[in-house]
Amino acid sequence: MSTLHTSKPLLGLGSGWQITAVAGVLALGAVLALTLNGYWVFVLANVALLAIVGVGLNVLVGLTGQVSFGHVGFYAIGAYTMAILTTKTGLSFWLVWPIAALIGGVFGALVALPALRVKGPYLAMITIAFGLIVEHSIVEASGLTGGQNGIMGLTAPSLGSLAQGERAMALLAIGAAALALAGYAWLSRGTWGAAMRAVRDAETAAESVGLNPLAIKTVAFAVSALCAAAAGALFAPLSGFVTPHTFGFVQSILFVLVVMIGGAGSVAGPLVGAIIVGLLPELLSGLEEYRLLFFGAMLLLVLWVAPDGVAGLVRRLRESLLPRSAVAVPTPTSATLALPTRARQPIAAQGLTMLFGGVRAVSDLHFTAPAGQVTSLIGPNGAGKSTALNMLGGFYLPTTGAFALGGQALQGQNAMQISRQGVARTYQTSQLFGSLSVQDNVVIAMQRGALGPLLGSARRSAPALTERARQLLAFCGYTGHPDTLAGDLPHVDRRLVEIARSLATDPDALLLDEPAAGLSREDKLRLGTLLQRIADAGLTVLLVEHDMTLV
Repeated sequence: MSTLHTSKPLLGLGSGWQITAVAGVLALGAVLALTLNGYWVFVLANVALLAIVGVGLNVLVGLTGQVSFGHVGFYAIGAYTMAILTTKTGLSFWLVWPIAALIGGVFGALVALPALRVKGPYLAMITIAFGLIVEHSIVEASGLTGGQNGIMGLTAPSLGSLAQGERAMALLAIGAAALALAGYAWLSRGTWGAAMRAVRDAETAAESVGLNPLAIKTVAFAVSALCAAAAGALFAPLSGFVTPHTFGFVQSILFVLVVMIGGAGSVAGPLVGAIIVGLLPELLSGLEEYRLLFFGAMLLLVLWVAPDGVAGLVRRLRESLLPRSAVAVPTPTSATLALPTRARQPIAAQGLTMLFGGVRAVSDLHFTAPAGQVTSLIGPNGAGKSTALNMLGGFYLPTTGAFALGGQALQGQNAMQISRQGVARTYQTSQLFGSLSVQDNVVIAMQRGALGPLLGSARRSAPALTERARQLLAFCGYTGHPDTLAGDLPHVDRRLVEIARSLATDPDALLLDEPAAGLSREDKLRLGTLLQRIADAGLTVLLVEHDMTLV
């Protein structure tokens, strides 16, 4: 038997038409760099530099959902590293360029570690402060940076008989942009890209499958800063000099506009945004004082008409004109519908107590949930059941008491550590990774935080992993297409996929917080059968539920 389903492509993975279009634009840019006059070659090179920074910000904004208004600081670090090392020490451009990029990446990681502990406007303010600090530090360190006068006399490298001067820099910038776009496509398709989206979509759930949100966001910030610094290192010899006023706050705004106008999360977005942001001032050169006004109006228009940016708008128009054909969904055979049976550990609590100020949410809780059975924790609303699960899952630190999985004490560990020890959970309100497919939700949980190489995809797309994911989904009763976006699922399927994702970590204990909420009587009966099958496979199942018939 089979059903038909039309699945949606994952935002930003980069379909064939996008990659072909990007390659064509870059090839055209290389031809123009060899044929246009010097002024337009300079403009073309700056468009390519904007694209490189845009790719870096796309990793940050499009994949992890973090916003930075201070990337001009990393751009300046790259430019001044190039200027200082080539003029004061005589090092070669080809040696300094990767050094400048790496220094920018290191600064990105150092800024990210404290900055990413805050969210929303606080993160934006920290990044703005960083950009201002870099700009003023350049002015104050006049002995090294030349202060307000900057550093002059920078020369561009030669590409032999092919190109020299600005033409050589334009070709280098276009080549670097191509490399950055390809790197983003690989990252987005790979395991790290899926993990970054998971952290963006549901950080709490990401921790509960063993992912480390702080480490993942720090890597994204470092990669983003590395791209900005690499672009800045190319800007220095392109312009021939660097001065502090070149790296003002307005430049950071333009970098963000590149991503927002082009389309955050898409492969082509940074290139489209760079072309618009880089060429629009030239087309409106007589109205330069109104440049930001035009950009602001354009951003409002894009956010209104195309929230996913220009690239997203083109993708939606293409899908509406050329709808994806339905694909058959095979029904797994009964031989695949089984969990591995192995010895699992019970979970036990001794005197767990949780105080919130003067409110005693949980008081002196003792219990043992044996392996191979379903143990229910029951009580009225407000009795502290979910609080107890949050303590067992590592999201709350108990005020007093202890709990253990078998002989392994778990109190004091965070959610990520407890997940890796073998405790999985679901939530009252399903927390799936909405921008990932159903299959990817399960596959990313199988890794338990081990993501492999930064640009690798084996831990996401290996046939053995995808087959295992489909078996787990079938075991839990999910009959939809595995490539459906999790954010598009109906409520019943969200519950089933969340349980399958929890089982993908191969846990000893499974904690379920009101999994039957919102389900019909028929669906609850199927859920009860599923939970019993999970327990029969040897797992410790701890259930918080109000439906006493199900219990």
